[in-house]
Amino acid sequence: MIARFPVLFWRRSADSQWSDDWPVVTPSKPDELASEYPVLAPDLAFWSEQLEARFRRLDHNAKIQQNQFWLQNVALIIGGLTATTLGAVQGALGGHVAAVAIAQALITGVLVGLAVVIRSRRAQQGYFTTRLKAEQVKSEFFLFLARAGDYSGEDRQQVLLNRVQAIELAEGVAG
Repeated sequence: MIARFPVLFWRRSADSQWSDDWPVVTPSKPDELASEYPVLAPDLAFWSEQLEARFRRLDHNAKIQQNQFWLQNVALIIGGLTATTLGAVQGALGGHVAAVAIAQALITGVLVGLAVVIRSRRAQQGYFTTRLKAEQVKSEFFLFLARAGDYSGEDRQQVLLNRVQAIELAEGVAG
């Protein structure tokens, strides 16, 4: 649970390589894979040269938006906990402490504003949209590897590039 806790100050760039990136099809030594599967070698090289960076950008953007969504929810939970605690303190003190009441009212007001901002930013929908796009790119590449459907012809690389571009440009909150 702690490992999945949102990062407060996200410093990673969507375009850089991250240490926790999992390989999609190529291991750390692509030459070994090409020697094991010579028929697939050109297709795997095509992934590495043309598509992996585009997939990573979508994947990283999805992770950034997921972190933002989690961070927003943690802020609401902590704020709600704080407001509830102040209410309990106010109740325990007999309800006559103006400073506690004012603090509770201010925190509750901030939480309402935060909830409105969170809802308008639609971070969860942005995360879902971008994650879906990344997974669609992977799915299209696996169809390409299998030479299935539209990927059985001579122009299959161009078909794949066109599909990936269409996925990237598809309507949604984030891209």
